[in-house]
Amino acid sequence: MNVLLDRGQTLLHNAGDQSRLRRLNTLAVIEAIREQARTIPATAKATGLSKTSTDSLISNLVQLGWVVPVDPSAPVGAGRPATRYRFKAEAAVVLGIDIGRHSVRAELADLNGELIADAEATATEEDGPLEVLASAVRLADSLLSANDRERSSVWAIGVAVPAVVYNDVITRGAEGWAGVNAKEVLGADFDCEIVVENDSNLAAFAEAWKGSAVDVSDLVYIHSGNRTGSGLVINGSLFRGSNGAAGEIGAIHEVGWETAQKHLHAVQLEDGSVVDREAVFAAAARGSASALAAVRRFSEDLAIGVAALVLTVDPELVVIGGGNVRAGEVFLEPLRRRVETLCIARPAPPIIRSALRERASITGAVGYAATTVRELLHAVAASGTSLPSADVHPSKWPGRLD
Repeated sequence: MNVLLDRGQTLLHNAGDQSRLRRLNTLAVIEAIREQARTIPATAKATGLSKTSTDSLISNLVQLGWVVPVDPSAPVGAGRPATRYRFKAEAAVVLGIDIGRHSVRAELADLNGELIADAEATATEEDGPLEVLASAVRLADSLLSANDRERSSVWAIGVAVPAVVYNDVITRGAEGWAGVNAKEVLGADFDCEIVVENDSNLAAFAEAWKGSAVDVSDLVYIHSGNRTGSGLVINGSLFRGSNGAAGEIGAIHEVGWETAQKHLHAVQLEDGSVVDREAVFAAAARGSASALAAVRRFSEDLAIGVAALVLTVDPELVVIGGGNVRAGEVFLEPLRRRVETLCIARPAPPIIRSALRERASITGAVGYAATTVRELLHAVAASGTSLPSADVHPSKWPGRLD
């Protein structure tokens, strides 16, 4: 269920052709002005509603605090310029949390997912799950305090973890994390919707939301860094599978993702020096034959799993993210060549570098939190209840996701 990439657009396009139930048309108006302030005539055109209905709906949304007027555009010709209206994204905030192997990141954003502030703390493999999650709470509190916000102003939290998640419980991840319910742990400090997802899944979501794949309905995302992972967007929505393990093809040892990194370690160059990953890519860019051979072997191992996902999902696009994309074409070109030779049933799709790079998972966590708030609004509308005031916390709304 993904209002951002699927249902919201359907609602916006079809609102004027349906039963014109007021609550659904109200949501269509919000969608129309969410990212761009519009006049009443422009909003009516975007939604397919009449100007009279649009005027009434916007007046109600202003009273509820969801919409605010903005300064009129500069006048063109004679007459008073028309008032524009925008979604009040600052009415509350959302949090994104990214649990990494060596760090914890947190971002504070408005209801459109636009960044307000961020913070980061180090983590070690010796830190247990509760310690890491407590660190995330401290980061969140520091961001809220610095921006004169209370915990009650947080309406949703998205959490990215390097693990398989099923029903909010980590089923496969780093040592000590299996069985941890991160939503439950964070829920002791925050009374809001909390969504916990695999970090590659959220990175895929981020690429479709505001990254390299905003116009794509089907994509495969590959994280390539100290580890390799993948996420899928199918028919415009994040695809997890029945147990949250969709795309976890790297768990099959024979695919080679678990061991591919060995090709980038202890590589001896022509001058006798021994280098690791980043230096290997740099040497390959300078034309070192031994470094180029190491990168080729790494890319070919990675390509096996990529091709398997391509032939399974048949996506429009493959997006590569993670630390290795800093190497650019030195890494991507041999990967493309090998995937092309393996995709015998169809032409290989374009394989491009992530626009978000190492920020994909935290961006996805923020975006998914913001989307969750919009899902809650849709749930209220579906329940037959009028939209609440924007100063009412979602925990008091009818139709909560949980």
